[in-house]
Amino acid sequence: MRAVESILSAYLENPIGLVNQPREETVLSITKIFTVLGFEQSFILNGELRQRVAEICHFLDLAAVGDVGAYSPAEVGFLARNETRMLMGAWARGEELPDSIEGWGEIRRSRAEIEARWQQHLRDAGLRVKIPPLSIY
Repeated sequence: MRAVESILSAYLENPIGLVNQPREETVLSITKIFTVLGFEQSFILNGELRQRVAEICHFLDLAAVGDVGAYSPAEVGFLARNETRMLMGAWARGEELPDSIEGWGEIRRSRAEIEARWQQHLRDAGLRVKIPPLSIY
């Protein structure tokens, strides 16, 4: 429960404006949020919820350094916040985790393509780092 509270607090403390927020502020908020998600996911006992939070964290990490598919960092942050709130609410009520919200489901389905484009971007920059497989620690 503490992990869930910390995750939801991270979104409240680091707002992401869908419009009229400078990109630098958006990236800073996303970075702070994915830092909390990346740490707190390890303490979520429910395996399915932990996996979904790890996935959200993964996409926020990619959004902080570039666009995720057709979505801007602000859009990814906005969708991630809504997806997270939906998941955490369902879990807290003891309900099954629902399917993803519209938009976030599209991002999830495009993960392989998004990761491949990002990997190409890293290679074009002369880096040898590879995106590791999604991990739930």
